[in-house]
Amino acid sequence: MPQHDENPLYGISILVVEDEPVFRQQLLAFLTQQGALVCTVEDGYEALQAIAQQSYQLILMDLQMPRMNGLELLEHLDSFPGIIIVISGKSSMADLRKVLQLGASDFLVKPLIDFRELTHTILSSLSMLEQQDSQMEFAEFSEHKAHFKANDSQASLVLREMLPKTTQEIVGFFCHYRLKGQTLFPLIKQIDQHHVGFLVVDICLLGDEGVIAAVIINGFFQDMWNRFLVNDRSALQPSMALSTLNKIIKAADLRASVGCLYGIIAHDNVHFANAGLLDAPSPFDAAHPGLALGLNVDAHYQEGAAKLSDIGFSLRFRNLAEDHINLKLFPVT
Repeated sequence: MPQHDENPLYGISILVVEDEPVFRQQLLAFLTQQGALVCTVEDGYEALQAIAQQSYQLILMDLQMPRMNGLELLEHLDSFPGIIIVISGKSSMADLRKVLQLGASDFLVKPLIDFRELTHTILSSLSMLEQQDSQMEFAEFSEHKAHFKANDSQASLVLREMLPKTTQEIVGFFCHYRLKGQTLFPLIKQIDQHHVGFLVVDICLLGDEGVIAAVIINGFFQDMWNRFLVNDRSALQPSMALSTLNKIIKAADLRASVGCLYGIIAHDNVHFANAGLLDAPSPFDAAHPGLALGLNVDAHYQEGAAKLSDIGFSLRFRNLAEDHINLKLFPVT
Protein backbone atom coordinates (compact mmCIF):
# COMPACT_ATOMS: atom_id res chain seq x y z
CA MET A 1 0.00 0.00 0.00
CA PRO A 2 1.55 3.38 -0.99
CA GLN A 3 2.75 5.76 1.70
CA HIS A 4 0.50 8.81 1.88
CA ASP A 5 3.48 11.10 2.63
CA GLU A 6 5.11 10.04 -0.63
CA ASN A 7 1.86 10.34 -2.60
CA PRO A 8 0.06 13.33 -1.07
CA LEU A 9 -2.58 13.40 -3.82
CA TYR A 10 -3.20 9.64 -3.67
CA GLY A 11 -6.57 8.67 -5.10
CA ILE A 12 -7.73 12.23 -5.89
CA SER A 13 -9.45 12.36 -9.29
CA ILE A 14 -8.40 15.41 -11.31
CA LEU A 15 -9.45 16.71 -14.72
CA VAL A 16 -6.78 18.89 -16.36
CA VAL A 17 -8.10 21.34 -18.97
CA GLU A 18 -5.10 22.82 -20.78
CA ASP A 19 -4.52 23.51 -24.49
CA GLU A 20 -0.72 23.88 -24.33
CA PRO A 21 0.62 20.33 -24.94
CA VAL A 22 3.96 20.67 -23.12
CA PHE A 23 2.45 22.15 -19.95
CA ARG A 24 -0.44 19.67 -20.11
CA GLN A 25 2.06 16.79 -20.18
CA GLN A 26 4.03 18.32 -17.29
CA LEU A 27 0.88 18.55 -15.19
CA LEU A 28 -0.08 14.97 -16.05
CA ALA A 29 3.37 13.63 -15.11
CA PHE A 30 3.62 15.58 -11.85
CA LEU A 31 0.09 14.89 -10.61
CA THR A 32 0.35 11.20 -11.48
CA GLN A 33 3.68 10.98 -9.64
CA GLN A 34 1.92 12.54 -6.63
CA GLY A 35 -0.65 9.71 -6.69
CA ALA A 36 -3.57 11.49 -8.38
CA LEU A 37 -5.87 9.88 -10.96
CA VAL A 38 -5.61 12.28 -13.89
CA CYS A 39 -7.51 12.82 -17.12
CA THR A 40 -6.41 15.55 -19.56
CA VAL A 41 -8.40 17.45 -22.20
CA GLU A 42 -7.55 20.39 -24.45
CA ASP A 43 -10.46 22.82 -24.08
CA GLY A 44 -13.81 23.58 -22.45
CA TYR A 45 -15.86 21.52 -24.87
CA GLU A 46 -13.83 18.39 -24.16
CA ALA A 47 -14.00 19.16 -20.43
CA LEU A 48 -17.81 19.18 -20.45
CA GLN A 49 -17.80 15.86 -22.30
CA ALA A 50 -15.40 14.33 -19.79
CA ILE A 51 -17.47 15.54 -16.82
CA ALA A 52 -20.60 14.06 -18.36
CA GLN A 53 -18.90 10.65 -18.48
CA GLN A 54 -17.13 10.60 -15.11
CA SER A 55 -17.08 12.40 -11.76
CA TYR A 56 -14.01 14.35 -10.67
CA GLN A 57 -13.07 15.80 -7.31
CA LEU A 58 -11.07 18.63 -8.82
CA ILE A 59 -10.74 20.52 -12.10
CA LEU A 60 -7.45 22.23 -12.96
CA MET A 61 -8.00 24.60 -15.86
CA ASP A 62 -6.48 27.29 -18.04
CA LEU A 63 -8.28 30.52 -18.93
CA GLN A 64 -6.95 31.13 -22.43
CA MET A 65 -8.17 28.25 -24.60
CA PRO A 66 -9.62 27.89 -28.11
CA ARG A 67 -13.31 27.19 -28.84
CA MET A 68 -14.45 27.59 -25.20
CA ASN A 69 -12.25 29.61 -22.86
CA GLY A 70 -11.98 29.25 -19.10
CA LEU A 71 -14.55 31.90 -18.19
CA GLU A 72 -17.11 30.33 -20.52
CA LEU A 73 -16.35 26.90 -19.06
CA LEU A 74 -16.82 28.20 -15.51
CA GLU A 75 -20.27 29.47 -16.43
CA HIS A 76 -21.18 25.90 -17.41
CA LEU A 77 -19.79 24.52 -14.12
CA ASP A 78 -22.04 26.43 -11.73
CA SER A 79 -23.32 23.15 -10.23
CA PHE A 80 -19.96 21.34 -10.11
CA PRO A 81 -19.67 19.94 -6.55
CA GLY A 82 -15.89 19.75 -6.37
CA ILE A 83 -12.90 22.10 -6.46
CA ILE A 84 -11.93 24.28 -9.44
CA ILE A 85 -8.43 25.77 -9.58
CA VAL A 86 -7.42 28.09 -12.41
CA ILE A 87 -3.84 28.22 -13.73
CA SER A 88 -3.38 31.12 -16.09
CA GLY A 89 -0.67 33.32 -17.55
CA LYS A 90 -1.39 36.93 -18.40
CA SER A 91 -4.76 37.74 -16.86
CA SER A 92 -6.27 41.00 -15.76
CA MET A 93 -7.47 41.65 -12.23
CA ALA A 94 -10.97 41.79 -13.66
CA ASP A 95 -10.55 38.27 -15.05
CA LEU A 96 -9.30 36.95 -11.71
CA ARG A 97 -12.20 38.55 -9.83
CA LYS A 98 -14.59 37.04 -12.38
CA VAL A 99 -12.95 33.63 -11.94
CA LEU A 100 -13.63 33.66 -8.19
CA GLN A 101 -17.15 35.03 -8.65
CA LEU A 102 -17.91 32.13 -11.01
CA GLY A 103 -16.95 29.55 -8.40
CA ALA A 104 -13.22 28.88 -8.69
CA SER A 105 -11.63 28.05 -5.35
CA ASP A 106 -8.18 29.42 -6.11
CA PHE A 107 -5.83 30.39 -8.93
CA LEU A 108 -2.15 30.06 -9.75
CA VAL A 109 -0.06 32.06 -12.19
CA LYS A 110 1.97 30.60 -15.07
CA PRO A 111 4.72 29.71 -15.30
CA LEU A 112 4.75 27.47 -12.24
CA ILE A 113 8.26 27.76 -10.78
CA ASP A 114 7.66 25.21 -8.02
CA PHE A 115 5.08 22.50 -8.68
CA ARG A 116 4.89 21.79 -4.95
CA GLU A 117 2.85 24.96 -4.70
CA LEU A 118 0.23 23.21 -6.84
CA THR A 119 0.10 20.27 -4.42
CA HIS A 120 -0.30 22.63 -1.46
CA THR A 121 -3.08 24.56 -3.21
CA ILE A 122 -4.97 21.37 -4.09
CA LEU A 123 -4.76 19.94 -0.56
CA SER A 124 -5.72 23.26 1.05
CA SER A 125 -8.74 23.66 -1.24
CA LEU A 126 -9.93 20.10 -0.61
CA SER A 127 -9.53 20.57 3.15
CA MET A 128 -11.64 23.73 3.07
CA LEU A 129 -14.32 21.96 1.05
CA GLU A 130 -14.43 19.10 3.56
CA GLN A 131 -14.80 21.58 6.42
CA GLN A 132 -17.67 23.34 4.65
CA ASP A 133 -19.41 20.04 3.93
CA SER A 134 -18.95 18.97 7.54
CA GLN A 135 -20.37 22.25 8.85
CA MET A 136 -23.45 21.82 6.69
CA GLU A 137 -23.86 18.21 7.81
CA PHE A 138 -23.46 19.12 11.47
CA ALA A 139 -26.07 21.89 11.13
CA GLU A 140 -28.51 19.29 9.78
CA PHE A 141 -27.64 16.81 12.55
CA SER A 142 -28.19 19.49 15.21
CA GLU A 143 -31.67 20.12 13.83
CA HIS A 144 -32.46 16.42 14.04
CA LYS A 145 -30.85 15.81 17.43
CA ALA A 146 -33.71 17.18 19.55
CA HIS A 147 -36.26 15.44 17.34
CA PHE A 148 -34.68 12.02 17.80
CA LYS A 149 -34.37 12.56 21.55
CA ALA A 150 -38.08 13.31 21.76
CA ASN A 151 -39.08 10.38 19.55
CA ASP A 152 -37.42 7.20 20.77
CA SER A 153 -39.51 4.96 18.53
CA GLN A 154 -38.52 6.90 15.42
CA ALA A 155 -34.87 6.79 16.43
CA SER A 156 -35.09 3.01 16.77
CA LEU A 157 -36.73 2.84 13.34
CA VAL A 158 -33.86 4.84 11.80
CA LEU A 159 -31.34 2.39 13.25
CA ARG A 160 -33.26 -0.65 12.02
CA GLU A 161 -33.51 0.78 8.51
CA MET A 162 -29.72 1.18 8.36
CA LEU A 163 -29.02 -2.46 9.10
CA PRO A 164 -28.03 -4.69 6.16
CA LYS A 165 -29.83 -7.94 5.46
CA THR A 166 -29.07 -10.48 8.17
CA THR A 167 -28.14 -13.08 5.54
CA GLN A 168 -26.66 -12.35 2.13
CA GLU A 169 -24.14 -13.60 -0.41
CA ILE A 170 -21.56 -11.08 -1.63
CA VAL A 171 -18.55 -11.58 -3.94
CA GLY A 172 -18.27 -15.30 -3.27
CA PHE A 173 -18.80 -14.98 0.49
CA PHE A 174 -21.77 -15.93 2.62
CA CYS A 175 -22.48 -13.35 5.30
CA HIS A 176 -24.74 -13.69 8.34
CA TYR A 177 -25.04 -11.74 11.58
CA ARG A 178 -27.07 -11.78 14.77
CA LEU A 179 -27.58 -8.92 17.21
CA LYS A 180 -28.72 -8.63 20.81
CA GLY A 181 -29.60 -5.14 22.00
CA GLN A 182 -29.58 -1.80 20.22
CA THR A 183 -26.10 -0.39 20.85
CA LEU A 184 -24.11 -2.51 18.38
CA PHE A 185 -24.66 -2.64 14.64
CA PRO A 186 -22.80 -3.74 11.50
CA LEU A 187 -22.57 -2.21 8.03
CA ILE A 188 -21.67 -4.45 5.10
CA LYS A 189 -21.24 -3.40 1.48
CA GLN A 190 -20.09 -5.03 -1.73
CA ILE A 191 -18.04 -2.10 -3.02
CA ASP A 192 -17.23 -3.64 -6.39
CA GLN A 193 -16.67 -7.11 -7.83
CA HIS A 194 -13.40 -7.50 -5.89
CA HIS A 195 -13.95 -5.75 -2.55
CA VAL A 196 -16.28 -6.00 0.44
CA GLY A 197 -16.35 -3.35 3.15
CA PHE A 198 -17.61 -4.10 6.65
CA LEU A 199 -17.63 -2.44 10.05
CA VAL A 200 -18.94 -2.99 13.55
CA VAL A 201 -20.03 0.11 15.50
CA ASP A 202 -20.48 0.40 19.27
CA ILE A 203 -22.64 3.35 20.43
CA CYS A 204 -23.35 2.11 23.96
CA LEU A 205 -21.89 5.22 25.67
CA LEU A 206 -24.04 7.71 23.75
CA GLY A 207 -27.53 7.12 25.12
CA ASP A 208 -30.15 9.02 23.13
CA GLU A 209 -27.42 10.54 20.91
CA GLY A 210 -26.54 7.10 19.57
CA VAL A 211 -28.81 7.49 16.56
CA ILE A 212 -27.02 10.73 15.61
CA ALA A 213 -23.67 8.92 15.60
CA ALA A 214 -25.21 6.08 13.60
CA VAL A 215 -26.52 8.50 10.97
CA ILE A 216 -23.13 10.22 10.69
CA ILE A 217 -21.23 6.93 10.39
CA ASN A 218 -23.66 5.36 7.94
CA GLY A 219 -23.62 8.47 5.74
CA PHE A 220 -19.83 8.69 5.84
CA PHE A 221 -19.23 5.09 4.77
CA GLN A 222 -22.00 4.96 2.15
CA ASP A 223 -20.61 8.14 0.58
CA MET A 224 -17.02 6.85 0.72
CA TRP A 225 -17.99 3.51 -0.83
CA ASN A 226 -19.86 5.31 -3.61
CA ARG A 227 -16.86 7.57 -4.28
CA PHE A 228 -14.74 4.44 -4.73
CA LEU A 229 -16.67 3.80 -7.94
CA VAL A 230 -15.37 7.11 -9.33
CA ASN A 231 -11.72 6.34 -8.50
CA ASP A 232 -11.51 7.58 -4.90
CA ARG A 233 -9.43 4.80 -3.29
CA SER A 234 -9.71 5.99 0.32
CA ALA A 235 -12.26 3.23 1.02
CA LEU A 236 -9.42 0.70 0.73
CA GLN A 237 -7.37 2.41 3.47
CA PRO A 238 -9.05 1.60 6.82
CA SER A 239 -6.60 3.67 8.86
CA MET A 240 -7.15 6.79 6.77
CA ALA A 241 -10.92 6.25 6.66
CA LEU A 242 -11.17 6.03 10.45
CA SER A 243 -8.92 9.08 10.89
CA THR A 244 -11.22 11.12 8.67
CA LEU A 245 -14.35 9.82 10.40
CA ASN A 246 -12.78 10.59 13.78
CA LYS A 247 -12.49 14.28 12.86
CA ILE A 248 -16.15 14.35 11.84
CA ILE A 249 -17.32 12.64 15.05
CA LYS A 250 -15.15 14.98 17.13
CA ALA A 251 -16.62 18.05 15.43
CA ALA A 252 -20.17 16.73 15.95
CA ASP A 253 -19.70 17.36 19.69
CA LEU A 254 -21.47 14.25 20.92
CA ARG A 255 -21.60 13.44 24.63
CA ALA A 256 -19.28 10.42 24.39
CA SER A 257 -17.04 8.47 22.04
CA VAL A 258 -17.89 5.75 19.52
CA GLY A 259 -16.15 2.41 18.96
CA CYS A 260 -15.69 1.24 15.37
CA LEU A 261 -13.76 -1.52 13.60
CA TYR A 262 -13.52 -1.13 9.80
CA GLY A 263 -12.22 -3.73 7.38
CA ILE A 264 -11.84 -4.41 3.66
CA ILE A 265 -11.94 -7.91 2.18
CA ALA A 266 -10.23 -8.50 -1.17
CA HIS A 267 -10.13 -12.11 -2.34
CA ASP A 268 -8.52 -14.00 0.57
CA ASN A 269 -7.06 -10.94 2.33
CA VAL A 270 -8.57 -8.65 4.94
CA HIS A 271 -7.19 -5.21 5.92
CA PHE A 272 -8.62 -3.51 8.98
CA ALA A 273 -8.19 -0.80 11.62
CA ASN A 274 -9.73 -0.52 15.07
CA ALA A 275 -11.03 2.65 16.69
CA GLY A 276 -11.76 1.69 20.27
CA LEU A 277 -13.50 -1.68 19.82
CA LEU A 278 -12.06 -3.53 22.84
CA ASP A 279 -11.30 -7.25 23.00
CA ALA A 280 -11.69 -7.81 19.26
CA PRO A 281 -11.26 -11.49 18.35
CA SER A 282 -8.60 -12.97 16.08
CA PRO A 283 -7.52 -11.94 13.46
CA PHE A 284 -8.73 -8.43 14.35
CA ASP A 285 -6.69 -8.28 17.54
CA ALA A 286 -3.61 -7.86 15.30
CA ALA A 287 -4.37 -4.11 15.17
CA HIS A 288 -4.54 -2.98 18.79
CA PRO A 289 -7.49 -0.69 19.55
CA GLY A 290 -6.76 2.92 18.88
CA LEU A 291 -8.67 5.70 20.59
CA ALA A 292 -12.43 5.57 20.15
CA LEU A 293 -13.86 8.02 17.62
CA GLY A 294 -14.38 11.53 18.95
CA LEU A 295 -11.78 11.64 21.72
CA ASN A 296 -8.78 13.20 19.98
CA VAL A 297 -8.97 14.90 16.60
CA ASP A 298 -5.39 13.82 15.78
CA ALA A 299 -5.83 10.13 16.63
CA HIS A 300 -4.05 7.69 14.33
CA TYR A 301 -5.22 4.12 13.78
CA GLN A 302 -2.86 1.20 13.27
CA GLU A 303 -3.71 -0.95 10.28
CA GLY A 304 -3.63 -4.74 10.37
CA ALA A 305 -3.78 -7.39 7.67
CA ALA A 306 -4.50 -11.10 7.64
CA LYS A 307 -5.17 -13.97 5.29
CA LEU A 308 -8.70 -15.27 5.43
CA SER A 309 -8.82 -18.93 6.30
CA ASP A 310 -10.82 -21.43 4.29
CA ILE A 311 -13.65 -20.98 6.77
CA GLY A 312 -13.56 -17.18 6.72
CA PHE A 313 -14.05 -15.53 10.10
CA SER A 314 -16.51 -15.04 12.91
CA LEU A 315 -16.45 -11.66 14.66
CA ARG A 316 -18.06 -12.09 18.08
CA PHE A 317 -18.14 -9.05 20.31
CA ARG A 318 -19.84 -7.97 23.54
CA ASN A 319 -19.83 -4.35 24.74
CA LEU A 320 -20.19 -2.63 28.12
CA ALA A 321 -23.98 -2.64 27.83
CA GLU A 322 -23.86 -6.46 27.51
CA ASP A 323 -25.22 -6.23 23.97
CA HIS A 324 -23.49 -8.53 21.51
CA ILE A 325 -22.98 -9.19 17.84
CA ASN A 326 -21.95 -12.31 15.96
CA LEU A 327 -20.87 -11.53 12.38
CA LYS A 328 -19.89 -14.54 10.27
CA LEU A 329 -18.38 -14.41 6.80
CA PHE A 330 -17.09 -17.45 4.98
CA PRO A 331 -16.37 -18.42 1.34
CA VAL A 332 -18.94 -20.24 -0.77
CA THR A 333 -18.24 -22.32 -3.84
